[in-house]
Amino acid sequence: MKIGIFGGAFNPVHNGHVTIAILSMEYLDLEKLLIVPTYDPPHRDPSILAPFELRLNWLGKVFDGIKGIEVSDFEEKMGGKSYSFYTIEHFSELYGAKPYFIIGEDSAVNFEKWYRYEDLMEMATFAVYPRFRNSRFEELKWRFPSFVLMDLPLIEISSTEIRRRIREGRSIRGMVDSSIEEEVMEFFGRENG
Repeated sequence: MKIGIFGGAFNPVHNGHVTIAILSMEYLDLEKLLIVPTYDPPHRDPSILAPFELRLNWLGKVFDGIKGIEVSDFEEKMGGKSYSFYTIEHFSELYGAKPYFIIGEDSAVNFEKWYRYEDLMEMATFAVYPRFRNSRFEELKWRFPSFVLMDLPLIEISSTEIRRRIREGRSIRGMVDSSIEEEVMEFFGRENG
């Protein structure tokens, strides 16, 4: 079975995430894509994260009904620091397949800092989507020849930008799914206002 894993903080999930998930499924010809929100990220200040249950709920609403996509709470059940190593290990064993692990170009350029990154390259095929106008795909191709560099459109929406716009009292219409827009505005407006 061809499976993919798309992890991240999703703080909040936005329309760029949805587009990347769908385009990656098509590009890699995946039968299933698991969306796995991080529970306790090792390289991020947890105080800026919306509670896990809220992020999981938003993901469930946004991805509901999209064929082949499933949202997983695995990292919460696992507990402790959320290292990709354990997530990949779990889903590899569960599906008996070497998964594609979908990451952004911004994460890929720092890949050597990941926990057990050399083991990770054996355990999964890393599929990278573009994040920079001046692509660093050539550098990545040289550093990580086994990475799949996906020729996909650059989507310039980020969770950081959405949170900033909310703090500034600006609209996020079209950036997040309408099913969660009000909740996202309320949560990040309250937290940062």
